[in-house]
Amino acid sequence: MFKLYKSNIGYFLGISLFIILIDFVIVKSQMYQANNQLLTVGIALDFIAVIPLLLYFLIYRKINKKIISILPFAFFGYIALQFLIPHTGQETLEFVKYTLIPLELLFLCYEGYKIFQIINYFRANRATNRPPLEIVRKAIEGAFNNSKIASLLVHDVSIFYYAIMAWRKKPYVRTGAASFSYHKNSSWLITILILSKILLIEGVCIHLLLSQWSPTVAWLLSLGNIYIIFLLIADYRAMCLNPILLSNQSIRIQYGIQLSSPIDIDIANIASVSIIHYKKLTKHDLKTSVTPLVIEPNVLIQLKNEITMIRLFGKRQIVDRLYLFMDEPDEFYIECYKYLDK
Repeated sequence: MFKLYKSNIGYFLGISLFIILIDFVIVKSQMYQANNQLLTVGIALDFIAVIPLLLYFLIYRKINKKIISILPFAFFGYIALQFLIPHTGQETLEFVKYTLIPLELLFLCYEGYKIFQIINYFRANRATNRPPLEIVRKAIEGAFNNSKIASLLVHDVSIFYYAIMAWRKKPYVRTGAASFSYHKNSSWLITILILSKILLIEGVCIHLLLSQWSPTVAWLLSLGNIYIIFLLIADYRAMCLNPILLSNQSIRIQYGIQLSSPIDIDIANIASVSIIHYKKLTKHDLKTSVTPLVIEPNVLIQLKNEITMIRLFGKRQIVDRLYLFMDEPDEFYIECYKYLDK
């Protein structure tokens, strides 16, 4: 399935680039000057209909997305036409604008309906004993059918929540569950401070240099640096608020936003828990393992059956081992085997 999806992306890019190249050649030819109205309509259809429909049939339909999700790409196609079509054909291009306006309004209504669903779900479940972000995550996944868009949206909402809104929140706990932290004794906070300092100082210098060439590129790079700083802050704050919770039924793990969605691992699915001295993993092992960024783990949880976890930027990964750094690895190990021995 993954190979098919990957090949479809290749087909889409290849066909789209071929169409764009042909249209570009036509616009620069004498034939366009003689038939600019007819050819403008044909080129416009390529950008606002043919290429978005290719995206739907080759990629979006394979991942169960609705056809309405290609409307933003039709709008981007119209923006591209403004740069491609010469001045002589701009009047003919006006019909595209009046066709897209009702379609874009339809898309906005659709998105408004999705937001309304998320708000209603949050209101109905906010009284439950669950973290607010977990309720929002469930609402978004329900509204967008647990798609890739939902995972990315949850990821960005998580960054905003932990970096800005969660400073007065208390760590999430469960009745009857032991709580284990993993941020106090690690060097992750120091790493974040150093990286943030580098991104700020070097970012300002690079911004000043790039602004002499392209102010747009300079600001895009600076916004990217700010996004990374917010991501690092959110990750550390999420670590503080989401300790690992161990009960006689499961282990709840949300390792900052490095594991952007919490997961409850059934005790019956745990083969072993061990204290380790970490060694560099092979590429094959990394594909099926969870490891923390930068910090060397000191605990390994080996699973009997594989599980799917959601990593940074909504990336899904099937794993059978979890390498974690724990502030108190010995206590965690002893507590785990109280339940594993049973």
